[in-house]
Amino acid sequence: MMEKVKQFLKWLTPFIIFLVLALLVVSIPIIKKQTFLGSDSIFHFNRFYDAAMQLKTHKISYFQTNYGFLGTGRMLSTLYGPVAAYAGGFLLLVAGTWFKFEILTDLIVLIVSALGMYKLCRVNNVDKYPAIFIGFIYMYSSMVMQWVTAQQFTGVGAMIVPFVMIYATQMVRKNDVSFFGFAFVMSLLIQTHLMSAMITMIGILPFFVVGLVKAVDKKQRVKMLLHTIYAALITLVLTINVWYNLIYISATNHLLPVYPVPEVRTYGYNFNVQSLVNIMKPTEFILFIFVLYFVIRRFKQVDILTKTTAFTGFFFLVISWSHFPWGVLQYLIPQLSYTLQFPKRFLVIAFVCLLVTFGRILTYEIKNNTHKSNYAVVVTILLLIIGSAGLDFYAIHQRSVNYVSLNTKHHKNNKNDNSIYYYMKRHHRTLQKDTQSHKLSNLLEDIIKATPDYVPSYKQIKGHSEYDKLNPYKLYYQQYIEKNHNKKLHFKHVVRKDGSLTVRFKLRKAQKIQVPLAKYAQTQVTVNGTVKNVKTTKIGAIIVSAKKGKNTVNVKYVTSFTTRLMMVFTWIGWILFGIFAITKIKRNK
Repeated sequence: MMEKVKQFLKWLTPFIIFLVLALLVVSIPIIKKQTFLGSDSIFHFNRFYDAAMQLKTHKISYFQTNYGFLGTGRMLSTLYGPVAAYAGGFLLLVAGTWFKFEILTDLIVLIVSALGMYKLCRVNNVDKYPAIFIGFIYMYSSMVMQWVTAQQFTGVGAMIVPFVMIYATQMVRKNDVSFFGFAFVMSLLIQTHLMSAMITMIGILPFFVVGLVKAVDKKQRVKMLLHTIYAALITLVLTINVWYNLIYISATNHLLPVYPVPEVRTYGYNFNVQSLVNIMKPTEFILFIFVLYFVIRRFKQVDILTKTTAFTGFFFLVISWSHFPWGVLQYLIPQLSYTLQFPKRFLVIAFVCLLVTFGRILTYEIKNNTHKSNYAVVVTILLLIIGSAGLDFYAIHQRSVNYVSLNTKHHKNNKNDNSIYYYMKRHHRTLQKDTQSHKLSNLLEDIIKATPDYVPSYKQIKGHSEYDKLNPYKLYYQQYIEKNHNKKLHFKHVVRKDGSLTVRFKLRKAQKIQVPLAKYAQTQVTVNGTVKNVKTTKIGAIIVSAKKGKNTVNVKYVTSFTTRLMMVFTWIGWILFGIFAITKIKRNK
């Protein structure tokens, strides 16, 4: 019995270490009772709040946002990580307050990231304690910490990427891939953050090619190819709700794109202060240069897997650089300004690949080298990496300072700015009161940010100049935020059991009025009990002819038979997948 306990504790050691390290990261906000708000925080908090309220009230509306974003009936989570939105909503209900929710999600992202990197290292023959160390480096890396300090969803995607790369490296190690597990983790990443999934797919390609070339015969090559195709087909089935809806809704609506950056290259990593603190720390850069130097110097000695991880990592490091010819690529492919947006996103593959390479180097050096000079190099690198944690705590300290400023001095309203928060002075609450209140809507009513992503537009907006001319942030503020806070005209929002949303208001005289509700091609609008074909503004806000006295406007997203069928296929796919997984686990026992 004692032997089993010892084995269990030994198996649990990495988790305990990572838990302690994660608690260190969140210790400052816990002690000071602070909730950090980054540029994307309110955007994601609205998604989670909407999902939480759907789960709480059982008034499910997969396509229409009835609770978040001031109840505008807009579409968002359908097109942006639907499973992650509902998972976040569930965690929000468990946590009860925004403060506890942020701490809980920080811990999950940090620990799972570290465990994923640890597992990736272990399957690639990295010894246990070097693997734990690499897990520590990754959880404290800029890629993962951006969720903790700024709630950027790329950090959540970075949590899952190491699990996907386990199967990428398997292609080189075994000239095969376990298509069942591969399909599961890739589906999970697509359901969480589509852009991270697309970048990871590109990152898998070198491993796939090397695996095919390295195969000993045609039979092994065909087997690996078939297993990869099986994984792709299973993934397609498990993510129908993502890709089908994205294609169908984009084809039937003019969706406003995310903010198209004027120059893509300016959002790569550089060697200025902002990049060195928030994108790639000096110690991380030095580490990566050391890894590449080691592999090149011992090129004939290192195996094909180490070469593949090192040079794949180096390639993604180069294309993440602001001096990569992104200007030329943006000229040739203008869509990059609102699809990719930020080349720094490619860094996640560079971090994962180069860190697992470093883990293999550490294992080799510890086992095979006795030269003091080599040990000195390794110790120096370790000290440099440990030193990088200091920059993480500096970033957290800066967030703490910003929190105090936001809690005591409210941002000036600026409806033309795409990054600033608006403070609505109706309730006169503080940020700390809002984030520690069990009434979750308080924060989202008081601290608001204009986010016009994916609202319907009057035409297809292409490029930064058209986007800037339309000025959707200003229009969104005026038509969806300001309208909802109109002191003279009060809009009351009511969510129906069928998932539709009704807005009630009173008028002193009959007139045309714009209400703060969004209309898509599939949205059915009912005005005072009658289905109407209504006009909309340039960013999809509904305009109705209202009567004197009481008025109601109801919006309901009406799904086609094909859409409903595709959603059923997704559910059936996950159910069959779950049955197969349980059966396989029982067989292995």
